[in-house]
Amino acid sequence: MKTLLKLILGMGVLALFADCQTPDDNEAYDAVYLKNKTNNIRHSGEMRTLGFNVTLYGTYEYQGPDESGDKCGLFEDTGLILVRNTGVGNGTHFKKVSSYFEFCVRPVAGGGGTYPEGYMEAYFEDEDGDLLYLEVAGQVFPGRLPGMPSFALSYFKDPFTITGGTGKFEGASGGGFTNDYNYIAKDGMVHTSHHWQGKITMRKGK
Repeated sequence: MKTLLKLILGMGVLALFADCQTPDDNEAYDAVYLKNKTNNIRHSGEMRTLGFNVTLYGTYEYQGPDESGDKCGLFEDTGLILVRNTGVGNGTHFKKVSSYFEFCVRPVAGGGGTYPEGYMEAYFEDEDGDLLYLEVAGQVFPGRLPGMPSFALSYFKDPFTITGGTGKFEGASGGGFTNDYNYIAKDGMVHTSHHWQGKITMRKGK
């Protein structure tokens, strides 16, 4: 089991979000947005739909077995690993933004893994402490895609959904796609680069 964990973590392929889906135009964004349409409050003068663009860099706070078993179960029973990643960056509707992701990953043969497996907590937070809640699921793949830097170790491109929030994000909905990868930084640790694009419907004046 230790050998398996070292292989997975060493490749740096247990990260946030991946799939082979790649949005070529706005139709892909619209499909994700419409899937979550039931959460929208679209009364005239109350809500508006805007572009959504967030770029940030993340750090793995933890990758390994869920020692308590409360979130992912014990590794020897479930085969799942707990991942926790935090990040900082900027984006539309945020100015400065921070991120928090914690979820369970199931390693797959050849590297990478699927997520989330039964548990995920995910949100963005702006400078005022307002939270934007998120859902995302997919798979991490070894290697890199065209356009990604040569130092990328693995990548993840998945649909995400906005499920609400607090403060100015209360009642928000929408979604889009991630465009992320893992890389080794100068500190010798595996970090993450995230670029999320899509649409958000949120209350006017917020």
